[in-house]
Amino acid sequence: MVRTLCCLILLAASPLLASVSVAAQPPPQFIHVKSSSKVLRDLVLAPVIRKPVTARVTATAIVEPDAAAVAQITSQIPARVVRLVAELGQAVRPGEPLVILSSIELGQAKTEYLKARSLEAITNQHLQREEALFAKKITPMKDLLEARAQHDTALAEYQTARERLRLLIPASQINHLQWSRNGEPLSDFALTSPIAGTLVKRDLSIGAMIDRDRPPPLEVINLERVWVIANVFEHDLGRIKTGDQADVTVVAYGDRVFSGQITYIGDEVDRTTRAVRTRIEVPNPEHLLKPGMFAKAAIAARNSREVVVAPESAIYRVNGHPVVFRAAGNDGFEVRPVELGRRGNGEVEIVAGLEAGDRVVAKGGLELKSLISNSAANQER
Repeated sequence: MVRTLCCLILLAASPLLASVSVAAQPPPQFIHVKSSSKVLRDLVLAPVIRKPVTARVTATAIVEPDAAAVAQITSQIPARVVRLVAELGQAVRPGEPLVILSSIELGQAKTEYLKARSLEAITNQHLQREEALFAKKITPMKDLLEARAQHDTALAEYQTARERLRLLIPASQINHLQWSRNGEPLSDFALTSPIAGTLVKRDLSIGAMIDRDRPPPLEVINLERVWVIANVFEHDLGRIKTGDQADVTVVAYGDRVFSGQITYIGDEVDRTTRAVRTRIEVPNPEHLLKPGMFAKAAIAARNSREVVVAPESAIYRVNGHPVVFRAAGNDGFEVRPVELGRRGNGEVEIVAGLEAGDRVVAKGGLELKSLISNSAANQER
């Protein structure tokens, strides 16, 4: 029936070829397909080639945020929360308010500053007037000296108040500070984000008190780039260097590979694990890699070697063993057992069984495999 439908001829093992023992009942070693067969037309052959591959150093790792892209935010003065602005998980920009606080100490400092600034301006105007009158010999020296003393005192008080306020708020806010005209108390101020990122921590509620002596209640992290800290064993250190490329995988995303680069190799070997912490910087534009994730890192080592590779689609399993269908000429195909090595990028390393230059069936081999199964069943009967 197989001959009739597929126009195939299964030949017994040729005495010129060694028998292939893959099971108690070996499959035919050679398959011949008539040139007019549709099966032959559907077969796609691919060459077996030799190519250099780079050895890899593998290591367990953990995802951590870039230390320069983490901001822990708190108030430098005791304050009470009056309004929550940013939500957890919200993307924020530098300078964007996160919460609104109220501080009696800040309100008093702002009031003293504004009052000192006004007095300095008034005494300065008075001094300028007295200097002009003295120049015209209208006012005596006594009045000029008195005006100058008043201005110097007001200026000292103004500078003292400004320096005190600079300990509480940025200088940029001081320059634009005015008496409240819209009903907002001078004691209110915003805690803002110093970096662009995502608000990942907000341990606050309205009415809560915070100050600098407590753990920072706010945290913003920029996850556009993360660190993957790999534990490279001592015996592998000579095979890696700063700048080497590395591929990172995590359980959450299966076989998806995140590419990065080694930027730092630790200077100390852990005395317990005999490993060195190695930092791999990985771009993370989709924020898929989260701090705390366990990961595996494969680092491209310095040395490389040449291996024989074939398309992964050319590998079939017959009686539990990997085989390929090697083109043998005259529309014939040899069933060749192979020993496999590493896989990747649609290719598989052939440790034994093929040589560079061989051609194998990369598509359509299931038809040939079915003929082997049918032939084995007929022999059993």
